Amino acid sequence: MKHFAPSALRRTISALTFLLLSLTLSACGGSSSSSGSSPNQNSGGDLPAMTGGGTAEAQTFFDQVITAADGEDIAFTVFVPENPNGQATPLVLHGHGFGLTRVKDFNDPNPIAGFTSREISVQIAKRIWLEKGFYVISFDQRGFGDSTGSISLMDPERDCRNISQIIDWAEANLPNLGFRDADPVLGGVGLSYGGGFQTVCSSTDTRFDAIAPLATWSHLPYSLDPNGTPKNIWLDILAVASQGNLEPEILQALVQATTTGDVDDAVLATLAGNSPRSFCLGEQGRSLSKADALFIQGSNDVLFNLNEAVENFECWKAQGRESHLIVQRTGHILPLLQEPGELILYGVDDTLYCGDQSFGFSDIVLDFLGSKLLGVASSNTLPEVCFSSAEQQSGLALSDVPKGGSTYAVTETQVFPGGVNSVVSLLSSLPLETLLTTLADLPLNVLDTLQLVLGGLSDPASLADYLDDIVALLPSELLRQLVAHPQFIPLTTLQQSGTLAGIPMATLNISGGNGDGNTLFFGLGRIPAGGSDAQLINDQVLPVSGTGIKAVELIGVSETVESGDTLGLIVYGFHPYYLNVAAVAQAPVPATVFGTVSVPFIPHSNP
Repeated sequence: MKHFAPSALRRTISALTFLLLSLTLSACGGSSSSSGSSPNQNSGGDLPAMTGGGTAEAQTFFDQVITAADGEDIAFTVFVPENPNGQATPLVLHGHGFGLTRVKDFNDPNPIAGFTSREISVQIAKRIWLEKGFYVISFDQRGFGDSTGSISLMDPERDCRNISQIIDWAEANLPNLGFRDADPVLGGVGLSYGGGFQTVCSSTDTRFDAIAPLATWSHLPYSLDPNGTPKNIWLDILAVASQGNLEPEILQALVQATTTGDVDDAVLATLAGNSPRSFCLGEQGRSLSKADALFIQGSNDVLFNLNEAVENFECWKAQGRESHLIVQRTGHILPLLQEPGELILYGVDDTLYCGDQSFGFSDIVLDFLGSKLLGVASSNTLPEVCFSSAEQQSGLALSDVPKGGSTYAVTETQVFPGGVNSVVSLLSSLPLETLLTTLADLPLNVLDTLQLVLGGLSDPASLADYLDDIVALLPSELLRQLVAHPQFIPLTTLQQSGTLAGIPMATLNISGGNGDGNTLFFGLGRIPAGGSDAQLINDQVLPVSGTGIKAVELIGVSETVESGDTLGLIVYGFHPYYLNVAAVAQAPVPATVFGTVSVPFIPHSNP
């Protein structure tokens, strides 16, 4: 593996992630206890004898390992519900997030395992077992925990075949498993990577009836390399979380992206095939899942943003499946750059607000899966689309996701691509003693060049080759300052309060700068009424490269705004989500931007 020196910010995030994941994996690596007897760890072993000779079941759980088609191990834990009358019982598969492992005991007293059990999909799976009385199987995804093989990021041929074999085992071994039309009554739940198994694998295995993917992707190339610009902070996290067990070509591509700013085209093609969009478009003769779906996504989720959930929702709906989308506030969260979630890298809103209704997060997933799998009416009237604001304790219930809206002109503005000018401006503002202390570890030739630049005796472009070294020494508080002052281009001042809800559309004309080497980062921003500082809405930016006319979908938004707020287009010359040498070291030649932005604004009924 090629070694590289990430920036201080990426290094800090990776260290936090590694610590969290190492503790979690060590806590989950032991054998589980059981409230009943456990079968031997073998390939396709039978369930232990149940009370009443298999006509009734007592609540218990046990571990199981079967052999995959390629000879690898597939490890899972079966949670058997209390079922004294031997009624037909649905099954729900639970998949864990990337870097984690399956649940072996919902009540593990180990404090680290207890920390992991607070993850929302684990809480939901526990309630499905205890409250709904369904079978639950929590499994180790390929390459994690006790399941062997390299991590292939949801390869339909390998990952999904493993999941189909788990279902086969359940059909053959679970007493009183419910069937409908000769197939088991089957649901899925999981977050992030645990959402991806549902969308992709329910498309390869039609036995799924209902799925609840939380914070997951529609198209992995867009998730990780939007518009050909690697999302390097999250690529670093994935590389660390994989513990080196990724497919070699994928791991090498992640490492390469942090240094060159490019992801190998062959790897991008592989990632595209590991995505539900491929099934939605019917590529390679594929067809989409037949399962009804409830998608929940965070508007501030930088890894899998709102646009991905919208694409999944619209795809399921267009092909006649029942489909719902709930937009909450939080999601995958980056330490140091975003307000932390409950579990450091992820957060949820406990209560969801949809029009005049409110739901507990876990409750709505439990109700959706329960009603679909039991074939009974839901106890809630779930809208097709919900934009929830926990802070305002209010939300919108809609039939679809708005795209575009009122159109505003983007006045011609100059923006400097790259980080040279931003770094120089920041360093010029520091007291000399602070500057010398901060950068004391730089090579002498870099310090000499920096001194000439700060003294006005050399062009800032002479620092381009050294920016990664400089940025690597900046503490997190200075890194935040480094990206705190983008260009804000005013669009309109609001005359009434309302909600930004949907996907902004933009047509941008970009010229000058570094030509095809330009990369600029765009998002919606606002200056609150009476304020002066621009705020990036939902922490979201979209990279746009090159020159010419660019028609783009900006990142979706869900934000309450007030009368007197000024909305605008925010443009960054570089951004820490995408920090790499190529992005930072673009020559500081000004690029010119103008065009239009269409904003999905829904006014409140009482302005």
